Amino acid sequence: MPTSMMQVSQPVAHTLGGQTIKQVPGLKSVTKSSGLNIEVVERSMCRPEDLGLEVVEKIVWQGWEPGREYTKNIVLKNVKVKTQKIKYNVPSTRFFTTLYPKQIVLSAGTSFSLPVTFRPLEKTVYDDKITFHTKEGTFEIPIKAVLPKFDLVVPSRVSFDMCAAKDFIEANFVVQNSGDLETEIEWQVGQPFTIQPEVTKLGPGENKTFKATFKPDSATGYEAQAVCKYGLEGELTVSTTFVGIGKYPHIIVSSVGKPSTTLNKDTLEAVIQFGPTAVGTTVQKMVELHNLSPVRAPYKVEHPSALSRIDTVFTCPKMQGVVPPMASVKIPITYNPNMVDVTSVDYFNVIAIGKISKSVIKCVGSSKGPEVQLGARVVNFLQIDVGEVATRTIDIINDSDIDAEYQFMIDCGESVFKFEQTVGTLKAKEKRTLILKFIPQHPINYYRRVACVIHNKGPLFLDLLGTCHSELVKPAVLQSKHLDNYRTHIERGFSVYPPEQLNELRQQGRLELDDAGALMAPVKEPYEVEPVENLRFENSYLKKSDNSSSVLIGTVENPSEHPLHQFAPMDEYFNDGFHSDVINFVPHVSLDVNVVDFGNCQNLRVIEDKILNLTNHTKGKVTVQWIGGPEKTFSVTPEVIDIPPLKSCSFQVKFKPNAPNQLFGAELECYVYYKSLRDYKLVESTTHCPPWCLTLTCAGHTFMPNNETFLPKYSLDSDNLVFPAVNAKESTYRTILMTNTGTTPILFDLEKDPSNIFSVKPAKALMKGQRQIYVVKISPKEVKTYKHKMKMRLNDNNKYDKELKLVGSAEAPQVLLETQGEMFFKPTCIGTSSKRTYSIKNVSRIPLRFEWKLRFADKNLLSVSPESGIIQPNESQSQIWSFVPKQEQKYVMKPALVVWGQGFSSTSSGGKKKQFDVRAIGEGSIGDIKAEEAYLDFGDVIVGSSASKHITLFNNSICSLHYRLSIDQTLDGPYPEEMTRSDMIGLDLDKMEGIIPARSRQVISAMVRPVRRVTYQFAISYQLVTPEDKDRYSTQEPQHLCHILATGVFPTMSITDARCFGSAVGISKKQLWSLFSLDSLNVCLDNDPSARELMYSVQTRHSHQRRPPVYTRAIMDFNFSAAPLGSEPCVVSLMFENTGTVATEWAFLFPSDLHMELEYWAETGEFDEDELHEMKVMDNNLFTIEPKKGQLQPGECGTVTFQYKHTMAGTDRLPVLLKLARGREILLNFIGVTVDPERRYIHFPSSKHMFTPVPVGEKISPKQVYELYNGGALPVQYQFDLTPMDLIKQENFDQPVFECLNPTGEIPPGRSLNIEWRFSPIEAKTYMVDVPIHVHNGDTAIVTFTGVGYDKRIMGDTMPMTDQQDLTGVPGVQSVPVPGQLAFLSQERISFGNLPLFCRGRRMVFITNRSKNRPVSFEWHVTCPSDSQYLSIAPVRGYLNPGEGKMCRVIFIACGQPSFYDLDLVCEVTDQVEYGNYKMKLKEWDDERLRQKYEFTITENDLDADKRIGSPEVTERPLSRLKTLEEGARTTESADLARYRTLPPISKLSPDEEKEECERVRRKEDVLWEKPEPPTPFLLHLGLTARTHDLRAFQTNFPDEHRKFYVDRCLSDREGQMDQTKATEHKQETKRPEVVPCRIAESDVISSVMANVLRGLLDDTSFHESVVKVMKDPIPLFAQIGDRKIVEPPSGSASPPGSPVEMTTDLVTEVTSERVVSPTTPTSISSAPSTKKKTKSKSTSAASERSKASGTETSKTSTPRYTKADVKRVKQEEDRLKQKQELKKLPEFGNAVEGIIENTLLNVLSEALEGEFNITARPRFIALPKRSGTGSTSKGPKS
Repeated sequence: MPTSMMQVSQPVAHTLGGQTIKQVPGLKSVTKSSGLNIEVVERSMCRPEDLGLEVVEKIVWQGWEPGREYTKNIVLKNVKVKTQKIKYNVPSTRFFTTLYPKQIVLSAGTSFSLPVTFRPLEKTVYDDKITFHTKEGTFEIPIKAVLPKFDLVVPSRVSFDMCAAKDFIEANFVVQNSGDLETEIEWQVGQPFTIQPEVTKLGPGENKTFKATFKPDSATGYEAQAVCKYGLEGELTVSTTFVGIGKYPHIIVSSVGKPSTTLNKDTLEAVIQFGPTAVGTTVQKMVELHNLSPVRAPYKVEHPSALSRIDTVFTCPKMQGVVPPMASVKIPITYNPNMVDVTSVDYFNVIAIGKISKSVIKCVGSSKGPEVQLGARVVNFLQIDVGEVATRTIDIINDSDIDAEYQFMIDCGESVFKFEQTVGTLKAKEKRTLILKFIPQHPINYYRRVACVIHNKGPLFLDLLGTCHSELVKPAVLQSKHLDNYRTHIERGFSVYPPEQLNELRQQGRLELDDAGALMAPVKEPYEVEPVENLRFENSYLKKSDNSSSVLIGTVENPSEHPLHQFAPMDEYFNDGFHSDVINFVPHVSLDVNVVDFGNCQNLRVIEDKILNLTNHTKGKVTVQWIGGPEKTFSVTPEVIDIPPLKSCSFQVKFKPNAPNQLFGAELECYVYYKSLRDYKLVESTTHCPPWCLTLTCAGHTFMPNNETFLPKYSLDSDNLVFPAVNAKESTYRTILMTNTGTTPILFDLEKDPSNIFSVKPAKALMKGQRQIYVVKISPKEVKTYKHKMKMRLNDNNKYDKELKLVGSAEAPQVLLETQGEMFFKPTCIGTSSKRTYSIKNVSRIPLRFEWKLRFADKNLLSVSPESGIIQPNESQSQIWSFVPKQEQKYVMKPALVVWGQGFSSTSSGGKKKQFDVRAIGEGSIGDIKAEEAYLDFGDVIVGSSASKHITLFNNSICSLHYRLSIDQTLDGPYPEEMTRSDMIGLDLDKMEGIIPARSRQVISAMVRPVRRVTYQFAISYQLVTPEDKDRYSTQEPQHLCHILATGVFPTMSITDARCFGSAVGISKKQLWSLFSLDSLNVCLDNDPSARELMYSVQTRHSHQRRPPVYTRAIMDFNFSAAPLGSEPCVVSLMFENTGTVATEWAFLFPSDLHMELEYWAETGEFDEDELHEMKVMDNNLFTIEPKKGQLQPGECGTVTFQYKHTMAGTDRLPVLLKLARGREILLNFIGVTVDPERRYIHFPSSKHMFTPVPVGEKISPKQVYELYNGGALPVQYQFDLTPMDLIKQENFDQPVFECLNPTGEIPPGRSLNIEWRFSPIEAKTYMVDVPIHVHNGDTAIVTFTGVGYDKRIMGDTMPMTDQQDLTGVPGVQSVPVPGQLAFLSQERISFGNLPLFCRGRRMVFITNRSKNRPVSFEWHVTCPSDSQYLSIAPVRGYLNPGEGKMCRVIFIACGQPSFYDLDLVCEVTDQVEYGNYKMKLKEWDDERLRQKYEFTITENDLDADKRIGSPEVTERPLSRLKTLEEGARTTESADLARYRTLPPISKLSPDEEKEECERVRRKEDVLWEKPEPPTPFLLHLGLTARTHDLRAFQTNFPDEHRKFYVDRCLSDREGQMDQTKATEHKQETKRPEVVPCRIAESDVISSVMANVLRGLLDDTSFHESVVKVMKDPIPLFAQIGDRKIVEPPSGSASPPGSPVEMTTDLVTEVTSERVVSPTTPTSISSAPSTKKKTKSKSTSAASERSKASGTETSKTSTPRYTKADVKRVKQEEDRLKQKQELKKLPEFGNAVEGIIENTLLNVLSEALEGEFNITARPRFIALPKRSGTGSTSKGPKS
């Protein structure tokens, strides 16, 4: 409700009359009416919820039929807290009707139902609406009637994301039947997509979920259209897009905790080591499966050997599963060993779905059994009497970490030796003490060897000894040493002889004692004792005799060297003749049976005895003593009997059960001994022999009929025994542990194997204890696998039979070779080796030792590692084979694999060696390496940095090539070889040697690190490495591979232009270039930086010192010149251009930028004067740089603006460091001078000046210029002190070496003055003079002038004469734009070069207005009035429209003395737009001035106002600095007097007076009207340089250039006249001529000498003749154009020589002929362009021809005849020619020709500039028709 209230209070926007108005609650926009039909203003539609009403959104009729009536209600509910009044409009169509419209009043929470009736007439769609109006808004309820239709809503796209190939992923989507009819749906989609169900039905409004499956076949993207057909017959369709991506899964395996990178790269095996594991236990380890793909990876674990092998001990409980994407899972591997001391190897394959990837898990485990030992091997009870009991203890120790089951194989109930415990379990590391008792019944010796059987281990043996005495019988006491001797006697064959016989032989000397006290035969005395065939032991001592072939026993050379034969414990235990057919040795006595089974004895009174036989195999009589008596259940009679040698005796075994239904069993003991041992008196210690103990197992039961035997309750540790593999006809053993879990004994009987392959001990007995250990033996007869099911019958009842599955095999060596015994090597380069792995698998069950055998011919080609080794059963091992070809051919090699069983005899089946042949095929080849690019250019690399590129090497041969690269470095640069010889090679290759596989490429990264600014050339060569053939490698020449070029560069830049404005506007570019030492700066920027300069970068160039250290020697000045205090700042813009090829990063670092700020407490010391001055300069920002840092790309230019403010008088200095990143460091000393306005100051940028070198011997040395600049605001008078030059003159033989031509003068403010000097050396050396320069009312400066004189005969061309233009770097073209500059010059520096005197040099300069909308005017000025005699420029002034350009002609006139010229022209450019504005403002100012002058107001209070009206006060500013300086130059010395005015009184105004003064100034400013100032013109400087030479010096020095100049003789004459005029004036001004002072003696000498010379000449006749001859000699050089001796015509016929018409015509003619025809043929001028010229030339030619013809006739005839007309005509021609020759000699004629040519060329350039023709277009050739020659020349005179 509160929400509705808030919505009501908000304004609602309505549309009324096309405008949206906002209705504010509380304001009524609709007027109420009492009628029902109310016209409601249209409003914008609202939502019913916003108006506080609940109503349906729309009413729809479905399933209707025409002709019927259908009604639905619209329910309106007011959810507001106040009453609402609602009005509505009826539907517009007649098919929908409702109640008559009336107002609806709804209270809070009430509802109203409005019925709407629908009456259709036909099957069509009806659509209408009902509009409701409230006071707060309007809303509509649509009403619609629709026809039944089919319609489905399906998703437009179903995305499955990514799925592994061969896997599937499912996605569910919903389809809705939004139609009115039930429809059948059928899906159609292509593979790999499927949809379930494919066909179904959907009712109206029903939703159905479908399952889509995506199962890709490969790693690619899939997109398919799933088409859904629906409708009556499926005519309608709708589709959706299925999108999925298939990915290949990739699974690799690793041990837990180890990354997947530990996988073996060769075999893809992950090795799982289980370590030694106890037999019968199970160990589990986990293996991690890593899924490196972004999709889930189903996997399957395969165990290939599970079905083929009988001794599988490894299992994987989880054989399949799924690895999530980019994750890992763990699977268990279990190891359950069942055989002792066996190493097991097995393999599991983890295969991803679709068998796309396979990883191998190699499992290795070894088994171990318990390690048990007894505390002693012999227990001797010694001697006791009958009826007594002897007790002993023995320790049994378990040394292993696993439990051990043991059993002593003795029946303590029947034996005289009794154990307290015969069976038990020893825990790990347990030690147990057992109690043994000896209870003898008869006075004899007792000895029994009891076996202690250990489960899963071999048995232990305990020797029990004892002696019993009675009162009558006292046998000798049996000792353990007797037992040792007895065993020795068995080995030597003496034990079968009775002691008395042995004693006799010893007494006879036929036997001797050894060191141990045992009997032995004498050395080398054979005697026959017993054939070897009768004794079953192998290690008998044999001796072969050369004379006899028989083998005898008992003859040994040294018995102590042959130890006693030791039998395996299992063999000793099992091979007793009953349980095995094999016995270790022939028994001394034996029973024919060892088990007596009475079976089921139901009649207890009558039980048939069993008969057994005992045989004596010895050579003496023995006595048999049975232990027990008639009172026992089992007994033997007779108990005591003697048996002769080699005889047998029978005994009866009686069974006397004492109860029915019982199981009975016992082990009876029988002791047999030599009868001679019954009394100790008959026994000797050396021949004392222990008795033999025989045992007899008896069994039987007394279960009556209908009584079953006891139910056996037991457990077996295993009923499936797998035996270790053995050789054929050899044996191996396993043990079985049977545990009796019941309370009754168990009678067991194991069925004998008919084939005698398997046997068990004990086979039949009564199990009285809780455990019974059975030893099972297998003795295979041949190499194969044996399987047997042995039946165990328990309690003599077949119902309790148990089958034991026994599996064993006899093995022979057998291996499986890879690729069926064929091994292929890839083609290999000669001298190298190719390696490959070749695997062999041991498919037998025995560990094999293998060895590879190579033929002798193959040993140099093949090698294998390892050559031999051990391979475990089921293990695969890979050996690495190396193939080293020696020649280019194919090889077929045949290595052999020899295997045999490890630890087996060579004669056994397993130990017999077996050979497997392998066929190895290889090919030797050769090849070469090429680079993809023969030349690799790194371009320019910054020194100290590096650049890298890739070199691609190709190997197009069929073999892999081993290569080794070498680099040869060549440097090309300005450094001497001695300096660069020790440089490291600047090229690093990431791989200097390696291997390139066949038909492949290899990319090597090459990195260049230049250390100098030189050009590096690297020649990369390679050698094919033959590690297997050292000789071949040493003789191989390196082969060229490629060239690498690189240039070490430093970031560099140069200053290409400089501009100045502000206070330095009057400084020319050359002066600025010199002030800023820009030539030196460019040289320094182009030089290499030092190591100290490269130490720091811009970011790290900091120091905590107040004056940061300077690491560079490049120090130069930036002199901002001088200007008066308060002048405009001196602004200098320098154009920096990156002239290098790498980007340059630069920065100007002020001292504050270099200084590292320290804490206040760390500051020490006082600031010195220089530091305080620097701080003042930086604090007041006197020097600023914009920008201070930047970067320039190669070829890029940038402008840096330097500014110096003249705000503080004095000389300001500031060191600024210019730092180039990875480049130079240059220290710039910024120097600026601000002059006090009243100070007279000449700015000297330097205290030294160097004149241009002058050759020695010049007659007239050229004038040179030294500039003085007035940097103050007052004119300056200067004076050079010439005294030092007089001293130099005296030192050089009174020759003026230095001459100052204008030593005194005046310099206007802000202007420069050229001081002319002449340097005339007389020797080839350097002259220096220090000249003081005095400034009137100012300071005095001393400048050192230096001049160099040289001998041009020695220097030659190394010292060319020049105008100095090429020796400076001042650019001739402007590059830096200046703010406000509209016009630009095409050149700013013009060089006229070397000129002879009295000639003119001409240059063209173009001035262009680059503005788009501002016209400008320009006017040229000279900076020095005297320069006007040398320079002229036309036009002097002009007007330029926007974008217009004009050509200005600059003429330099070489006159005066030979000099150096460096002139400066100034072009004032005025903006005409600003000038027009100025004119307009000036006119307004004049009008206002007149108005104020003549207009006044008369008031009564102020009648004198007219007297006070005058001209308004005018404040004017100078037009330009240049004009101001010119005006300042006209000031007089009166300015000096102004300096001495009286100072104003020192007083301080009160605050009121200050306020009144300020008000007065303000009122005065209101009255004053400042006069408009004309716009300041922009100044453009044009520098001109030239050097003039004397004519003869120019001809001598420049013989090739002389013909290029025209010498104006008028200039020479005019110069001479000016000199004469000056000389005359000088004479007039001089009162008396200059007299050279001399002494009287000198005067007399000179007079006498001159008098004698003149007198001699007058008297010399030859001198007179020579003078006459010289006067008569013809001119030799110009004779061809001189006067000819011709007959003078009459005086009246000649034209006046001064005729203007004649001169003009001849002038034009001769100009043309002179340029076209050579002087020798002046008449051949027929090619002249003008008609007039042609006529003139023809007449001249005709006259010449006639003259020649007449001359010929005259020569032919002796009397020539001429007419007067001919003579007259000839005379006229000769006069005309003479006039022409004279005219050509006139200087005016040459000047006219020069002017014509000059104007012609100027016109051509002007027309080209105006665009009338293209001066650079290619000439066009016009083909004209051929003309026949009509003109002919007459050879004879006309008649």
